[in-house]
Amino acid sequence: MIGKNSPACKKTGMKFLDLGIIVIYIIVTSVFILFPPFNESVFRPVLAFPLVFFVPGYVLVSALFPMKTELDPYEHIALSIGMSICIAIFTGFFLNYTPYGIRIPSIVFSLSAITLVLTAVCAIRRISPKKNNTDSDIPPEHL
Repeated sequence: MIGKNSPACKKTGMKFLDLGIIVIYIIVTSVFILFPPFNESVFRPVLAFPLVFFVPGYVLVSALFPMKTELDPYEHIALSIGMSICIAIFTGFFLNYTPYGIRIPSIVFSLSAITLVLTAVCAIRRISPKKNNTDSDIPPEHL
């Protein structure tokens, strides 16, 4: 029987801890950026900076490399910052051609939606990761 304090439960919970924190962060950040009186507080830029420059890239890199041992923490952080900047730039390009334009609500909504979708992809990838890089349908002689 698996209880709350069993090693299997702790291992599974730790596997998704960062993703749970990101979902909570997205909700709190959206509230502090979009709704008055929170949007006039000093926390708005503090919470918005990681939303643009770190979090979307973090979940993208985590989805691309679901096993914790594939990248060291410095590589993960560097790739996260680079990918977040790319995601923010392409989101801005896309929003420029929509009727919503590049406004704070549209930026927050689009970055939050992208991050939540990537978080779901990352969770799915962590549930069933490949054991090694040779698990493909292509025979080795055709590579």
